[in-house]
Amino acid sequence: MPPLPLPISVTATAIPEIALLIAKDLCKPDLSSCSRVCRTWSHIYTPLLWRDLHAHVPDADPLLTPTSDTPSASPVSLLLKNGAFIKNLSIVDNNADRPCVSDLIYDRPAVQNLIRLTASSIQHDIISPTRNIVHRNSDTLRVLWLVFHGNKIQNLAGGRRTALFEFPSRMPLLQSLYLQHWQLSRHQLISILKACPSLKLLSFDIHITGDHDEDDLCNGTTDPKDASDQNKDKDEETVFQHQRIETFRMCSRLYMIMEHLPRVKLLEFYRFDRQLDTLHQDRFCQSIREHCLDLQELWAYGFECSMLPAVLDSMPRLVTFRGSSDMATVLSILDHAATLEEANLADYSEKTFLPLQFLESCPRLTMFWTGHSMTTIAQVQESLERGWVCRDLKELRLSIFKLSPLLIEAIMQELGAHREPDSRTSKMRARVIKQGQIMGLEQQQLQRQHELDLQAAIDMLLPDQKAFQKQFAVFLKRLVYLRRLNFGTGWYRVKRSAGPNLTGTNFFRNEHRLDLGS
Repeated sequence: MPPLPLPISVTATAIPEIALLIAKDLCKPDLSSCSRVCRTWSHIYTPLLWRDLHAHVPDADPLLTPTSDTPSASPVSLLLKNGAFIKNLSIVDNNADRPCVSDLIYDRPAVQNLIRLTASSIQHDIISPTRNIVHRNSDTLRVLWLVFHGNKIQNLAGGRRTALFEFPSRMPLLQSLYLQHWQLSRHQLISILKACPSLKLLSFDIHITGDHDEDDLCNGTTDPKDASDQNKDKDEETVFQHQRIETFRMCSRLYMIMEHLPRVKLLEFYRFDRQLDTLHQDRFCQSIREHCLDLQELWAYGFECSMLPAVLDSMPRLVTFRGSSDMATVLSILDHAATLEEANLADYSEKTFLPLQFLESCPRLTMFWTGHSMTTIAQVQESLERGWVCRDLKELRLSIFKLSPLLIEAIMQELGAHREPDSRTSKMRARVIKQGQIMGLEQQQLQRQHELDLQAAIDMLLPDQKAFQKQFAVFLKRLVYLRRLNFGTGWYRVKRSAGPNLTGTNFFRNEHRLDLGS
C-alpha cells in the first residue's frame, strides 16, 4: 500500500479571505511591511497594497515615491510591475503648472483592471490620455467619474464646439457614471447610454448642444451620412430606452433625455438650480408623466422650491421626499399621503403646524424629519388627541417651539430612551478610556451627582409640563416600531425588550406584512 501523501501546511494568512480581513485594519505602510516579509506574504499583500491608488497633484500617493528600501525604483517601473493590481484609481490634476502625475498612469498599459476610476479637474491637454485609460479598462470598470476643468465648458460654450471626449462603444459592467462640466450632443449622449447596458446610476452636470447633423461634424465625421441614414439614426434614438437606470442625478435642463429613462425610481437634484421658464417646466413635467411611471423618490436639496410643486404633481406616486420645501411644496407632498413612507424636511421653515399633518394623514410613514418650525406644545397636544395614523413610524425628528432640553430629557426618561453618542462624544469617551480614568471613583461620583441634579430639576417641572411629559410619552409608547427620536437636542434610541406585542391589532398587522412578503 503506497504511503499517504503528507498534509500540506497552510498558514491562516495564506487564506485570501483572512488576509482581506487583516488588511482592512492595516494602513499602507503596514501593508508595505507585510509584503516584504517573505515571498508568500508578498504574493498576498502586494495586490492589497496596490488595490487603491490616490494620485493627487501635488501630493502623489506614497506608493509612487521611491523609498530607502527601493531607492532605484522609479514610478514608471513600479507601475509597470504592479499596475495590474490597481482596482480603484483616483487622480486629481488641479495645478496645470506642475508635471501631471496622470502622465505616469494614464498611458501605462499595465493599468488595465480598474473597477473604479475617478478623474477630476481634467485639463484639455490630457483628454487623449484620459480616453486611453478609459478605453483600456472598458471591460472591467463599474464606476466612472470624470470631471473636466470648471472653466473648460464655459470657454467652449461661447465659441466653436469641439468634441471633448470619445466614449467607449462598449462598457458592459459599468453601473455608475458621473459626468461633470461636459459638453455633449444628444446623439453622443444616447450612444453613451447604449454602450452601458448595466448602468444603474447616472449623474450628469453637462451641456446638451446642437442638432444631429452639426454634432456629427463636430465629432470629427469627415464623410457625412446620407439623409436616409441620418433619419434612421434619429428614429432609433427617439425610440431608444435604457431599461436598467434607476437613479438619475440631474439638473432641470436635462429634462429632454428623461424619455429614454423609463425605469427611473429616484430623481435627485444634487445642486442649486435656477428656475425654468414656464415652457420648459411644462415639458419637464410632461416628460415625467409620460415616461417615468416608476418614479417614486425625489431628492431636491438646494433645488428651486418654486418648481417642486409642479414636479411633485406630475409624479404618479411619491414614496420618499428629501430636501427643500415651502408651503406649496408641503401641500403637494401631502397630496401623496396614501403612498408617502419617508419625508425629510430638514430645510422646512414655515411658521405653521403643518408638520403634524404628515403624522396625522400619512398611514405608511416610517421616517419623518423636520427642521425648525413654530409648532407649539399646545398644537402637539391637540394632534395627539386627534391621533396619528402612522402606526409603523420608526424614526421621528420633530421640532417643537419652546420645548426645553430638560422637558425633552424628562420625556425620554418616561419613554425609556437613551441618548445616542455623537462622534464628538464617542471620541471623548474613547480618549478617557484610553487614559484609564473612566472607572475611577471620582468620575463615578460625579456621574451620580449629575444624575441626581437632573432628576431634581425634572421633579421641579411645572404641572402642565409634567402633564405633557406623561401624555406624550404614553402616546409614543403605542408606536411599537419607533426606535429613534430627536426633538432638537440630539438623537435618542428607544430600547424594546421583547419587540412588538403580537396581540390584537399588532398581530394582524404583522400577519398582513408576512403575507405581502411571501
